[in-house]
Amino acid sequence: MVNLLITKMKGKFFIRYALLMCVILIAVSTTTAADRSGSKPQWVSKGEEILNSQRSNNTYYFKAIQTVGESLQQAREARITALSEHISQRNKITGKSINDMGLRQNNGVSEEYETFQMVFKNDFESVVFQAQIVDEWWEFVTNKNGRSEYVYYTLFAVSDHGGETIFDRFDVTRSYGAAPAFMSIIPGVGQLYKGQKGKGIAMLCGAAAGAGAIIFCENQRASYVAKMQEQPKHAQTYKTRADNYETARNVAIGVTGALVVWSVIDAAVAPGVTRIKVRKGETLRVKPAAFVQPNGLAFGTSLCYTF
Repeated sequence: MVNLLITKMKGKFFIRYALLMCVILIAVSTTTAADRSGSKPQWVSKGEEILNSQRSNNTYYFKAIQTVGESLQQAREARITALSEHISQRNKITGKSINDMGLRQNNGVSEEYETFQMVFKNDFESVVFQAQIVDEWWEFVTNKNGRSEYVYYTLFAVSDHGGETIFDRFDVTRSYGAAPAFMSIIPGVGQLYKGQKGKGIAMLCGAAAGAGAIIFCENQRASYVAKMQEQPKHAQTYKTRADNYETARNVAIGVTGALVVWSVIDAAVAPGVTRIKVRKGETLRVKPAAFVQPNGLAFGTSLCYTF
């Protein structure tokens, strides 16, 4: 009687564990953090260097600038100063920044762009660096000192050495195509590919728990079926136990199968973390220009969009 109670508790434990994993998955997939602007983009978690290999030319590079502030607006406004300091230190030249905004044409459709001119002067020359905002993301954190502040991340495309700059086309997207759906035949793999680590790990754990429950219950069922033949006088008791484990196995199969289906559908339709796609061949050519005037130098920019 005691052994029967123990085996029933084992079976219920695995079923409840698998169901608990599903509940955790629901919580992970539906909870949205209120202290950040969505999921952390790929370029924040992995660094901007993953994008530099996608450039079609070396006239520019990607640079992620991180700024902090007591308010979101304060952290956001500090990014241009931080970018100017980065360019100044990288090129060992001093200067000031000028903001320039406008419109460009893309297949007949007007599209707003924002280009920052960084005009640097020293005793020998004046150099104009160009920078475009590619993407932005922020979070509200508490540091080691217990102080809470906003951390603002901005991804820029920046002129490499000043002069003419040919920017590629940058698309900010959360789409990953059909590949994650095929990967998610193993639950969680597609989610990990799309940068959803919490959801992906939870699905993998849920699948592992389900597979473990299936194997355990089937082994127990087979063991009791064998005992029915070995000990006919206890056949009815062993048959009851075998039936219980068969039911538990079927429940585990159903839960795990549902998890697989859910994983595939989620990988196919749910957006992943933000990533940047660099389009080669469609470029915005930015060429700084300097004009001599009676009261000094004037700086301008010429734009040429190439399809």
